[in-house]
Amino acid sequence: MQNQQQLQTLMQAGQISGSLSFNGNLSKEDEEMSKSALSTFKAKEEEIEKKKLEVKEKVQAQLGRIEEETRRLAIIREVCLHFLEI
Repeated sequence: MQNQQQLQTLMQAGQISGSLSFNGNLSKEDEEMSKSALSTFKAKEEEIEKKKLEVKEKVQAQLGRIEEETRRLAIIREVCLHFLEI
């Protein structure tokens, strides 16, 4: 019942076009189009999530390298300061 209300709301808003029969049920064609659109949407959503994780992993790797370089620079700085004191 809730799905039917959501579809009717979307149709009224002009976001879904389709022919409803007089009793408010979706035709087979409309039902197939809805399933196809939903599966396409889910596939895109999964693709976006996968890309998001890939970017997150790359950023974490870069941050790790930056932290390591920061430690190395701190050591070099300490060595340089030590030589300046001598």
